Amino acid sequence: SPFGAGCRPCCKMRAVPWGFNAQLEARPPAAGWYSTADMLSRLALATALFCYCLATQPLRLARFALQYNRLWHGGFTGTAMTLLLPVTPAVLAAIAWGERLKQFVMREDEWDPRFGEEPCIWYQPPPSKAAAIIYDAFRPLADWVAAFVLFGDNRVAIDHTIRDTICTKEYWYGLLDGVGARRPLQLGSWDGHALRDVGRGVESGGCDLVCKISDSYLGIGDLVFKRGVDFATRGDIEAALRGDARYAGRPAVLCEMVQPCAGLEASVSSDGFSAVHSLDIVTLRTREGAKVLSLVLWTDCPSWTSHSATAGYLVDIESETLVAPAAWYAPGFCSMAAPLVGQRVPGAREACLKAMAAHDASELEWLTCVGWDAMITDQGPLFFEGNVGAQRAPRRATLTPELANGFRRWMTTRGIPESISQ
Repeated sequence: SPFGAGCRPCCKMRAVPWGFNAQLEARPPAAGWYSTADMLSRLALATALFCYCLATQPLRLARFALQYNRLWHGGFTGTAMTLLLPVTPAVLAAIAWGERLKQFVMREDEWDPRFGEEPCIWYQPPPSKAAAIIYDAFRPLADWVAAFVLFGDNRVAIDHTIRDTICTKEYWYGLLDGVGARRPLQLGSWDGHALRDVGRGVESGGCDLVCKISDSYLGIGDLVFKRGVDFATRGDIEAALRGDARYAGRPAVLCEMVQPCAGLEASVSSDGFSAVHSLDIVTLRTREGAKVLSLVLWTDCPSWTSHSATAGYLVDIESETLVAPAAWYAPGFCSMAAPLVGQRVPGAREACLKAMAAHDASELEWLTCVGWDAMITDQGPLFFEGNVGAQRAPRRATLTPELANGFRRWMTTRGIPESISQ
């Protein structure tokens, strides 16, 4: 297969040049990131990208819209939305504002339960009410148009914008194992009803265990089992999973809980925080093979998981240096301090090479963008999983005109080698 392992040509440039450089050079308007002016700018870029897709690929966009809208909004509503395709930005805004009004009237929690039990920093709205209103219109449109840019009208890919049917935890483990990347040792497998041992089994060793639902993301449903506290036998874990409604009928994996390299604490986290962190590596398929679109360090975590990160930094691939804050990524980071700029993250370059190799090893032609989660340990970089890039690309594709234009140009081939496209 042209998309299988071994297809990478020799290539000096490991980063997508228009992607990484544009993120590094991005500057906020005078009022700052996620201000009203910034939200208007991003909404305009998302709308312009939508209009370009509508003008250049109307039939394919209509096929995409029917599938995507029905998947996210239900059969009847999704079909009706597709009939209004030319005014999709307005339709999505109206739906989002309607939900916001409902939450206000009903005094419901503003948090979308799809993204976990608690609001994580990546999805909190801007502090300004005016900016938040525009953000409500921007976010669903950015997700919508970025999904089309990445996947076209591929049905399987569109399904993966909301649920992982192929790209489960086990799928990513296979890719990572195939390129020799390190990952936490799996000791158990939950099939939705019963627990079975994998390898040495869950009772072996002295590590705590982390249980992750196979088709989940953002840490939704993650459980930590402390050895000697939460469990002593396999039966203890099985009983806990059977008693948790989130795991009913849903496969999951149990792996050893790993710790970050303690010696990196001073360079990957601010004073007062532990060394808990993650490397967010986004790879994009190009005609020369997968390349790194973005490398971000998430850090300053008050809990055991990087989903609690309160700071993020762009990392230069070659020098492994923190070069700029990722304050543009989400409203929760827009006012972050950046005391770690200039620090090094040894192992970041190796992690990127493994991520690119694993992406290249995938035979899924539609898998054009992947977000990889990794951590630096005493033994070097260790990967937790990959994720279809549908949730990570929108933040970049609509950040600046340079990034929007880069994605627009890339969309003409979606990284398919010239020999195949012909």
